[in-house]
Amino acid sequence: MNFPLLHIPWLGDGMTIALDAVLHVVISHGVAIGLTIMVALFQTLHATGKGRFWGDIAHSLLLPIVIITTSVGAVTGVGIWFITGALAPGGIGSLIHLFFWPWFIEWLAFTTEVIILLIYYYNWDRLAESKPYTLMLLGWGYVVAALISAVLISGILGFMLTPDGWPWNGTFVQAYFNPTFLPQCILRIAAGIALGAMFAIGWLGWRYHGADKNRGQALRLCGLVLLIAGIVTGASAVIYFSRVPETFLTHWRYAVATSKLAQFTWLLPLVNAVAVLFIVLTAVTAMLRLRRTSMFLFIPTIILCLGMVTEFERVREFVRGPYLLPGYMFANQIKLEQWVAARKEGRSMLKSMKWIAANDVQAPAAVAGKALFDANCGACHTLDGLNSISQRLRGRTLEGVNAITAITQQLAPFMPPFTGTDQERLSMSTYLYYYANKDVVLRPRLMKEGK
Repeated sequence: MNFPLLHIPWLGDGMTIALDAVLHVVISHGVAIGLTIMVALFQTLHATGKGRFWGDIAHSLLLPIVIITTSVGAVTGVGIWFITGALAPGGIGSLIHLFFWPWFIEWLAFTTEVIILLIYYYNWDRLAESKPYTLMLLGWGYVVAALISAVLISGILGFMLTPDGWPWNGTFVQAYFNPTFLPQCILRIAAGIALGAMFAIGWLGWRYHGADKNRGQALRLCGLVLLIAGIVTGASAVIYFSRVPETFLTHWRYAVATSKLAQFTWLLPLVNAVAVLFIVLTAVTAMLRLRRTSMFLFIPTIILCLGMVTEFERVREFVRGPYLLPGYMFANQIKLEQWVAARKEGRSMLKSMKWIAANDVQAPAAVAGKALFDANCGACHTLDGLNSISQRLRGRTLEGVNAITAITQQLAPFMPPFTGTDQERLSMSTYLYYYANKDVVLRPRLMKEGK
């Protein structure tokens, strides 16, 4: 089935997906995996006789975990598929055809997670003292289900950046166990545990009302977990990025910052170094049981950690530009074979489009130009919002705009080439020229009343 192209006017497709995806990653990794592992660890210490306070800490953390993961986490998780399905149906359709079973099994794992988590929470009071080992098995059973879910999704996410030889007669096994599958899997789990330990440190510093001695023991354990998980995260990140093609890695500064900020080559390495420094300081102060220092370090450190999550997801999404699936499909969901055929045979893009948003206000030429813009550029650019095309083209001549649209892939590493005939490119350029300069050129070029 073919779906109409849908674009978010001011925010843009990429930012719409990113806002939901980053929030979901923080919850699914930091809370559903990392913080729940800390809860299972605390409850295990209680079950093995290391002190009742471990169980009290675990129980108090479990309620927010249940609320967050089954509400915001579940909604943002479903939201990713809803948003990407609406904005990039071609890309999602291709991935579903290839990874139907891993995705289906991952859904079963997620459902199992939720069921075990609810059983874990609602049976806590009944089992904590009478059957602590049964409760412990429930907690670690949840962790196993969460890790299975993380492993299953890592293969698909890795494929989107490093599909290896799949576009050229590859197999499912080759696609799923792609070069970045294993390091990304370890990276995501370790980063989730580090985030979970960080959340626990913040809670212990700001919310725990038990004895200082018990708080100190818990802080020391969380600091140690944060330090070890942070080291594993850093090591796996180095291996992960070493397997990303060099041509993609050259884009990373442009992918994270704007092209203007990317000129300051020292900026991002400095921000990352500061983030690592704060993580280490937070881990060390927690291990030294310094409550107040840990409390106040937690705030800037968690903000920097969220920034690093955003940076990683943005790098992963953008460095593979101009591709949505390297070697197979451009970011605008136009397949490479479709682009090659259009160039070789002079094939029309408009004629291949199943849906065009016609209206009674715009002139027919403007409708065609807008449809070509949406199909070729709408995945990344808006007309007037974020990454505005109007701002970039304002003040240029029609000939200048048409020259730019002829060499988009040579202007910036993220941009796919135009797909369509030369006449269609001129139609799109004409629409963009009049739209970008609508304050100084005749309005009837865009609207019907001037015909």
